[in-house]
Order: sequence, then C-alpha cells, then structure tokens
Amino acid sequence: MIAVVLLAALSLALPAAEIVRLVDGSLVHGEITSFDEATGITLERVDTGGVLTLVWGHLPPDEVKRIKASRGFTGEEAAPWMVDVVHLIMRNGTTETGVLQPESDVTAYVLRRRGSSDRFPRSSVRSVEPGKVEGLSVLSAEELYLAIVASLGAPSDAPAHLELAIACEGAKLYDAARDHFLTVRELGPGLKAELVASRLSRIAIKLEDAVETADLDDIRSAIYRRQFELARERAAAFAQTYPESRQRGELMALEVEIDHRKREHFARKVVGDYFGALEGHLKQLSRDSSLSLDVARDLLENSLHQEILDDLAEAYVMTPEAVAQLWEQRRGGSVRTASYGQGTFLLGKSKALDFGRFDQADEEVDPADELEEDFDDLVAKVKKQREALAQQRTTAARGGGLDEVGPTPDEWWEAAEGDARRSWMAAYYAEFSGAIHVIEAKPRDCRRCDAGGYIEGTNEKSEPVLLTCPVCKGLKRERVVRAR
Repeated sequence: MIAVVLLAALSLALPAAEIVRLVDGSLVHGEITSFDEATGITLERVDTGGVLTLVWGHLPPDEVKRIKASRGFTGEEAAPWMVDVVHLIMRNGTTETGVLQPESDVTAYVLRRRGSSDRFPRSSVRSVEPGKVEGLSVLSAEELYLAIVASLGAPSDAPAHLELAIACEGAKLYDAARDHFLTVRELGPGLKAELVASRLSRIAIKLEDAVETADLDDIRSAIYRRQFELARERAAAFAQTYPESRQRGELMALEVEIDHRKREHFARKVVGDYFGALEGHLKQLSRDSSLSLDVARDLLENSLHQEILDDLAEAYVMTPEAVAQLWEQRRGGSVRTASYGQGTFLLGKSKALDFGRFDQADEEVDPADELEEDFDDLVAKVKKQREALAQQRTTAARGGGLDEVGPTPDEWWEAAEGDARRSWMAAYYAEFSGAIHVIEAKPRDCRRCDAGGYIEGTNEKSEPVLLTCPVCKGLKRERVVRAR
C-alpha cells in the first residue's frame, strides 16, 4: 500500500465556507449545505444568511468541475490511458512505434519502448506520423505510472487519490489502483464509499484471476481501437473458455459496450461513407457506354440506394437494415450541390423549371437570397426578350425563321462525356431517389444563351436566323440541386 505519511496532518473536513463563482462572473461567499451531482447545490450565504438554490447551469463549467472534484466526483469510468507516440514508417515497409526521445537528432530518431530505447537512422525512415496508443504497449508499468502521476499531479487528498486510482485501473495498473483506492478509504471514508468498495472487490478478483483479466483487457483494448469484430470474437472465446468466470458480469458489460460503441462510431461515419460510396457508383455508371438513359433513371430512382446500403453493411459488418437505420437517423453533413448542366432539358420543361425549397428549417436563409433576381437583372432580361422578339420579326420578314437545333435526350446521353453524365446523375439521384434531404432545387440562367433561350446564327442560305439554344433547348435555364 502506498505510504501516506505526509497526508496524516491534513484536515479531512471540507471548508465551512467557500467562494462560488456564478456564470455572470459574480462571486458568492457561503457554505454549501447540500450537494447533488446531477442537479446542483444549496448555499447558505455568509453575508446575509440567505439560502441560494443553484442548479449547475447557474455556474460556469470550470466552476462546476471544481466543486464536483472537491467532493470526489472526478469521473468513474476506467478508460484506457493513452500516450502520445510517433509511428516511423520505414522504407522497408514496416512501422516502428514509440515515444520520441529528446536524444533524437539530425541523424536518427530515438524511440522509448517498454524500458529500452531504440535508435533508427533517419535515412531508413520514409515518413513520421503522430498518434496515440495504450500506455502499456510502449511503456513499462513503472514508466506508465510515473507518466500518469506527472499528468494528474501527485495526490494530496482523498479526491486526488480517487482520480489517480481510476486512472491506474484504466491503465491496467491494478496493484497501483488498489493501493490508491485503499488510501481513499483511509483519508476520506465517506468519499464514494460504495464505489471504492466495489472497485476494491473488482480489482482483487482481477489480480487473483490474472489470466482472465488479461483476456478481458484485450477485449477492452480492441473496443477502444475500434476493432469491433475482433472484440466480439474475443468475447465469444472468453465465454467459451471461462464459463464459470467470476468476471462474467464484466464480460456481459463489454459485450453491450461493443454494440454501443460500434453504433456510435459508424453513426459518425455514415454520412461521409454514404456519399463516398455514391460518388464511386456514379463514376462507374458514367463510364458504362452501354447504359441507356431510361435504365440509368430506373437505377437512380429504385435500386442504387439499396446497393449503397449493402456496400456499407459489408464494410461495417452490420445488416443492411441496421445501416439503413443509421442513415435515416443521421445528423449534420455538408450541403452538396449538383447540376444537371446541359442535360437539364432531359427532365422536360415542367420539372426543369420547377422552383422548390425543402427542409427549410435545416439552414438559415438570408431573405435577400430568396429573390431570384434583383431589379436590374429583371430590366436587363425584359430588354433582352424585347430584342429577341424584334429579331424574330426581322428574320421572319427576310424569309428566315426560328430553327430547332440540338440533340434529342437519347442523343445527348449517348454523346455526353463521363463528367457530364456523372453530374447529371448526381443531381437526379439527389432530387428523385428519395434517399437524400433536398434543401433546394431550382433553375438558374443558362450560361450558353444567357437566359435568352436562343442563339443567333444563319441557315443554309446564309440568312440570319434565331437558333434554339442547343444547351438548354429553349428553357433558358439549367437546374441545380442542393442537398445533404
């Protein structure tokens, strides 16, 4: 047991009165007469004798943490203790990991690994990457304990010993954890007595059943490294190997934690992974010269979403239904913009020119942005339309006319480059698959005809004529979709 001779003279009672800082910066001097970890405190003021009931929201976060810590509420979960390391990516393809030492110089890197130092010539190293690993993977037990004390500070009271005990348990330094929990019991018998008793009992079993403990620690390590399937395999092996284990309750808790952390992890990844998979599918489809427009539409509307879910399910080792639930419950994600471009006319006039907003609550919109065009733009367009009518009359009088030019939908699709196809399919999928939240879908001015719907040209007789814009097919617009 760790000696605590220097602590014997310390008073164990909390101060009768203390200064509490409120969220508005004001200070209140008084005695905390009641404390609830979940809700707050009751304080009897020294100056007026009045009683204040303060919920934690009345105090800034650092003050809440201070008050809780002074009463031993420093956190109860024994999380793995991680240390900063570097990964040396060697030119021969291997990776060396350790704590970078000050002795490193221009000729070599020096890494500390479990009690010894290794030197690696810089000429043999291709790159250096920072990282974090569990302490015992690179430090000896003694080195790790000293690192934890250096980080948390040498304990001087019961709450500090409790914090150090929990950290040591998470670092798998069970002897040190037991000693610090015993010190907590000696210095502060009333400080989380039930927690301390429970942890001491648990640590005693861990030390007695050391082989089982090592296997459970391996499961926990796999969870924190996000190797969820490896953790599940190890849990199943533990249950089969030790059917009568006294630590079976901890195994069951770890099995629940595997599912919980796995779901949390992939819930954070699903948005980026989904759109990454979508981009991959669209690139592949855009290069398929045998893919017709009708078949592409059918895939985008009816089957591509499920294919993406199946891809993610395989990568996540989950069921497609579970991935679908993650996708439906997703939050956040960047707003993505896709344009039908020159293929806007494939939608038909009604769909191409439809103006709609969806999910308006998802983002704040400047009222000025709601106007599609300002007054100056409107004047310019009216003027352009009048000029177009005048030109039509002139060409008609000369015997010319308004000629229809440009490809049919199928011709455009067959001739479109891969990027044009991919962009068109991205916009179509966003708007019509039902799998993505559409924020806004609207037409914007065609850049080929400057929203005139026509271009000037000549016919076979070299007579001036107005030609229907080959890009927008007279729609004057190209359609853009913004979605997440």
